[in-house]
Amino acid sequence: MTLAELADLFFIIFAVVYIGAAIFFVVISFLIFRRIRDILDSSQTIAANIRIITSAITEDLIKPLASIASVVQGISKVLDFISDRRKDRRKGG
Repeated sequence: MTLAELADLFFIIFAVVYIGAAIFFVVISFLIFRRIRDILDSSQTIAANIRIITSAITEDLIKPLASIASVVQGISKVLDFISDRRKDRRKGG
C-alpha cells in the first residue's frame, strides 16, 4: 500500500466518522428537543400569565395609587402654602 492509498483510506475513514457523528448529534438534538418541548411551552404560558398579572396589577392598583399620591401631594402643597401665609401674617402683622 502506497502513501497515496493510505492517505485516501484515512480520508474515507474520517469522512465516514464525521458523517456518523453529524447524524448522531442530529438525532440526540431531536430527542432532547422532544423532551424539553413541553417545558418550553409551559414556560411560555407562565410568561404570558405573568405578563397578564403584571398588567392587571398596574391597571388596578398602581395607577389609582399614583393618582391618589398626586392628590395627596397637591393637598400637601396647599397646606404648605396656607402655613406659609399664616407665618407671613404673624410676622408682618
